[in-house]
Amino acid sequence: MSEKVDGITVIGWLRSEEILMLEEGFSVQDDLFLAGLDSMAVMQLVVAAEERFGVQLQAVDLTKENLGTAESLAALIDEHRA
Repeated sequence: MSEKVDGITVIGWLRSEEILMLEEGFSVQDDLFLAGLDSMAVMQLVVAAEERFGVQLQAVDLTKENLGTAESLAALIDEHRA
C-alpha cells in the first residue's frame, strides 16, 4: 500500500509542478482558490495528479470542498489511491 499523502506533501507537489506559486508559510488549511487556483490550474492539477499519484480525478471530484485546501486535496488523492 502506498504511503498516505498529507497536506504538506501536496503543498510541495503544487510548488514543484508550478501549478501554484505558494508563499512560504502557506498552511495546509489555507484557501487554494485565494492563492490562485483557477480553472486552468485545476486542469493542470488533474493531469499532474494522475502522473504523480496514479489517481484519476473525475469531474464530480472537482469541487471547492475537495480542492479548497491542501489538506482536503490530500484526502481526495488518498481516497482515490485506496
